[in-house]
Amino acid sequence: MSDDNVKTLCAFIEEELQVKDPQAYITLIKPATHYCEGCGRSAVKKENLCKPQILR
Repeated sequence: MSDDNVKTLCAFIEEELQVKDPQAYITLIKPATHYCEGCGRSAVKKENLCKPQILR
């Protein structure tokens, strides 16, 4: 999964990672430090979001 870390959550959702490997998906989103201004998803790394903003 190391090279997958450059993907956005939207790409992971399209590939159904949340269904195929829920634990891998959870590691991407928990504990969230950023959210996407575009789609509203949250993630640990801003690199996994299209329009990242810091959660405050």
